[in-house]
Amino acid sequence: MKLLEHDNQEWNNFCAGNRTSFKVIYENYFNSLFLYGLRFTDNHEVIKDIIQNLFFKLWENRKSLQDIKQPRSYLHRALRNLLLNSQRDSKQYLHEPIDEEHYSFQLDLPIESTIIREEERLEIHKQLKDAFRHLTSKQKEMLYLKYVKQLSFEEISEIFGISIKGTYKLHQRAIQSLRAQLGHMGNSLFSLIVLYFQIVK
Repeated sequence: MKLLEHDNQEWNNFCAGNRTSFKVIYENYFNSLFLYGLRFTDNHEVIKDIIQNLFFKLWENRKSLQDIKQPRSYLHRALRNLLLNSQRDSKQYLHEPIDEEHYSFQLDLPIESTIIREEERLEIHKQLKDAFRHLTSKQKEMLYLKYVKQLSFEEISEIFGISIKGTYKLHQRAIQSLRAQLGHMGNSLFSLIVLYFQIVK
């Protein structure tokens, strides 16, 4: 979703204890957060529970959140942390701890059949899926946030908790990897990303 112009004002009102603004923030961001959560798990109830827990904590800690300047990136980062913690907890009994470079992040790439012929669609779909298998989960998440969620590099750096420079490098490596895998298709890579990155689960 696009950043709403009045988000910061609603956020400030929420931090001051305004329940109506808190409800507005919840309603404005729930779908976006839920769709982001589907990239980590297909368990709808788990995602809903984690989002509810996130907003419960937000209300409890509202007085300490007044300095947040970008509510959208803050909420996505908070949800991401809770989801990764949930994945870590689920791995505990398997003795398979996960870290920032090893976690589950799913990304499907449907193709618009109205744009290209069916046989071309199938071939491009296959090539794209093969190319994305060479990306790390974090690289796939970066491209999802950039091209599906349309977040800025500044917002993405805040979500990942890394520098803007590090965010640029992560993006560059992902793009370079795709171009290397896609060969001549890589020349129109950005068009492919814009056209085919869809939220599907």
